[in-house]
Amino acid sequence: MGTYMAYRIIRDCDILMQGAANVTRPFDYVVIGAGPAGGAASLELVRNAAQPSVALIGTEPYAPYERPPLSKATLLSDSGPVGPQFLFGGIEGLSAAGVTTFIPETAALIDPQQRIVRLASGDSLSYGKLLLATGTSARTLQSPGAELDGVHYLRTYEDATGLAKKLRSRHKLVVIGGGFIGLEVAASARRAGCEVALIEAGPHLMGRAAPLEVARMVLEKFRAEGVDVRLATSVRELRGSTRVTSVLLSNGAELPADIVLIGIGAVPNDALARAIGLDVANGVVTDETGRTTDPSIYAAGDVACRLQNVAGFPQWTKRLEAWEPAIEQGVSTAHAMLGKPVEPASPPWIWSDQFDWNLQFVGHGELADEVVERTGTAPNSLTVFQLCNRRLVGMITVNDARNMALGRRAVLRPVELDTVRLTDPTIPIKEALRPVQATVQTEFSKEL
Repeated sequence: MGTYMAYRIIRDCDILMQGAANVTRPFDYVVIGAGPAGGAASLELVRNAAQPSVALIGTEPYAPYERPPLSKATLLSDSGPVGPQFLFGGIEGLSAAGVTTFIPETAALIDPQQRIVRLASGDSLSYGKLLLATGTSARTLQSPGAELDGVHYLRTYEDATGLAKKLRSRHKLVVIGGGFIGLEVAASARRAGCEVALIEAGPHLMGRAAPLEVARMVLEKFRAEGVDVRLATSVRELRGSTRVTSVLLSNGAELPADIVLIGIGAVPNDALARAIGLDVANGVVTDETGRTTDPSIYAAGDVACRLQNVAGFPQWTKRLEAWEPAIEQGVSTAHAMLGKPVEPASPPWIWSDQFDWNLQFVGHGELADEVVERTGTAPNSLTVFQLCNRRLVGMITVNDARNMALGRRAVLRPVELDTVRLTDPTIPIKEALRPVQATVQTEFSKEL
């Protein structure tokens, strides 16, 4: 029996069990997922469609809210829980704009033939076009003891407030995972007065994002701040009777722990897409506009594995997990759903605040065949240039926001740069980012 036939049988049985009392409400556009991508798309749809009807479905009991503060400001509040920082004016702002919100509510099933979304409450929403903006979930630790009390993940506001209560008691915290979430939580906990150990299975921190010199600088910073960082070490077991009391490592060491924060990455929430046979590979696969293999269904934000179309490079797909790209994808995908032209995507930009340090990343560093560095004039500052055939494809700054402001305008431009000038701190970075060839210099220079 095919997947879709089995799905139809389950759906039809469900309809019979629910009875005739359930309601189907018609909408031109239905958005599943009330995060930054879903919220941005909903507003863009309602503002630009003629006589639009737009529904936004969100599983959390909140309107779209800022996620970056969850690992920082929310954890560090001494006066108790800090409420979510709502985007788009919250429920009131969305409703005033004309978006019909179903929050909290869960999309249980999609019928792509009838173009219906069945809600967990039993009611249904019909759609002309559908957007999947379902985001990601925390990757779970597959080690004994991971189910003990005191083991935390951080993806939602509720996760953050639960963890914050424990940190205010100055507990011993073990962080598993040396990516952005793990590092930011470790820094916040240390500032809150906790004893902190951080365990990373790879040979250096931020293994997927940072070159070795940046990882080395961050490692030295964390150790100087009193964080016990263990690299190339995995977790064998979390120990305790009902709540965690220690973490047993692969090298036999055992660390005492009152709290454990697991930050080992995220997995896309693509179950709805899988159930109806959409192309799924590390997220819901889309073209560069966000359209899936079903022409009436689109995907945006962290769940979308979108076609990247950069002039001069073969096309490839990539899933982005960052706040600004999610907002941009929500807006651009809404334009595609409306039949409007879609502007080329901006180079993805992400940032991370750790202690008093600021790290920023822009572009597609995975394309680089050469990496060069420039030491900054301020203490602990560094700029990393990631190049392919002398073309700037990515850039990283440590404690140098001004350089990043210039780099964001220069990255992915189809011009060659002089690596000697890039690495020379005596040459202003604005000058170093000018192209080698004078024939293209004039127009490009106007943009810097």
